[in-house]
Amino acid sequence: MTDRIRVAVTGKVLRRNVGGNTTYTGSLYRWLGRLGVAHTLLVPPGDTLRGPARQLCYAAAEGLVWPHTVDHRHADLLHFPADTGALTAGRLPIVATVHGVPQHIPGIRRTLWERTWRARVARLVRAADAVVTVSANSAGEIERAFGVPEHRLHVIPHGVDTDRFHSDGSADARLLAQLRLPERFVLYLGNLDPRKNIPALVDAVVRPEVARLGVQLVVAGGPFLGSEPVERLLATAPHVRYLGQVPPELVAPLFRAAAVFVLPSSHEGFGLPVIEAMACGTPVICSDRGALPEVSGQAAILLRDLDSGSIAAALRDVLTDDALATELRTHGLANAQRFTWAESARRHLEVFTRLLSGTGRPSHSNGEGPAALSRS
Repeated sequence: MTDRIRVAVTGKVLRRNVGGNTTYTGSLYRWLGRLGVAHTLLVPPGDTLRGPARQLCYAAAEGLVWPHTVDHRHADLLHFPADTGALTAGRLPIVATVHGVPQHIPGIRRTLWERTWRARVARLVRAADAVVTVSANSAGEIERAFGVPEHRLHVIPHGVDTDRFHSDGSADARLLAQLRLPERFVLYLGNLDPRKNIPALVDAVVRPEVARLGVQLVVAGGPFLGSEPVERLLATAPHVRYLGQVPPELVAPLFRAAAVFVLPSSHEGFGLPVIEAMACGTPVICSDRGALPEVSGQAAILLRDLDSGSIAAALRDVLTDDALATELRTHGLANAQRFTWAESARRHLEVFTRLLSGTGRPSHSNGEGPAALSRS
């Protein structure tokens, strides 16, 4: 091991924006670079393909090729930061980040995806020397689902990029002008995964107690497996502005412009948009499912029921009670300060350093072969 730790990272979520996993991996390695960690992207020949073809190329490379071909000439350890990766132990120590265990949602395509995902994650966590996850709630899910021993499981929360997510909106008007937003709006920002419960939010905004306030719902986010019904609903609901997936430079201005941010999700491994919204000084309403109570602290209105009536009641309270909205903003700003990428990177570095100290890791004999590497 050299003084400067070298990490080989799959380029799957860094070479294409897929939301939270891209934010996590990009932010982490920017901050690890400040701590002296060098990273190399692993990129297969099919990286420029789209859809299932690209996914298949990465699955083959991550699962079967790179663990056996990337060695100490290239890096000191392998990191798979987005749930899936190696199917067998490799020539280098392996770190796996598993963000949570998604709940079951009916549908043939969705069920097949969930079964495949669980099988691949189970193989990765068996092959990994250390498993990182992002919340205590997710750690419990991973222990129950995959039986990961406690000594290999490390809880390291995400951080907030305070260069982007802050309460100063003085430069936002020019950026947001292109979107022609309503004067006052409720915001949902995230992908259209069915577990996010977006239809109930759409219904909540047209209930009388909210509709009389004259607010619209703005939805920003890209499609997800099984999201076709949600997409059709957003395209036809007259009180909804669906923006699609917005560029990164518009995310924080959208948070700052919103009267309230709502995440009525039935499950979250972390819930990064909650603390990003809080860092922007925006009141937050979210469910009490998954890791959201852990992440939001006492700084959000937590929904015990996820029906449209419960969501509408919470919206009415925030939109009509200035004192409550101010309290949520104040507590939210304080809560967001608990989460920094500097601390997340420091704790990842601790995991890497301990792993590379040679404390009894078994050796693996693998075949030789060239690795597909792209310097970053």
